[in-house]
Amino acid sequence: MCLLTLPLMHCTPTKDDKVELINRTLEYQYDENVYHLTFDTDSTLHWQAMKGNEAGLKGKEIYIAEWISNDKLFITWGEESGTGVSQVLDFKKGKVFNHLLFGRELYAGEGTIKILDNK
Repeated sequence: MCLLTLPLMHCTPTKDDKVELINRTLEYQYDENVYHLTFDTDSTLHWQAMKGNEAGLKGKEIYIAEWISNDKLFITWGEESGTGVSQVLDFKKGKVFNHLLFGRELYAGEGTIKILDNK
C-alpha cells in the first residue's frame, strides 16, 4: 500500500500503470443521481451534483486517499455540511462503494464511475 503524498498514482513502480487523476473529472452515478468530481490537487477536489434530487449542489473539499490495489482507491473527505464521505473506487469494474456519515447516521451505497475525457 502507498499513502498518497504525491500526485495520485498506482503503487507499482512502472510508469505505464499510473492512473493520472489530477485535473481529471470522475462521473458518479447512483440511480438517477449524477455527480461530477474533479481532483484539483493531490489533496483538494471539487464536486457538483449534475442530476437528481441534489442537482446544483457543489462543494470544495480536502481529501486523503490511498491506493489499496493497482485499480482500487480508498478516499475520504468531510463536506462543509458535516457529511463524512468514504469511498472505494474500483476503476477496473467502474464501481464506487460509498459510505456516508450524517451526524451519527450511517448509509452505504453503490454506484458506477467513469473518468470523463477532460485531460
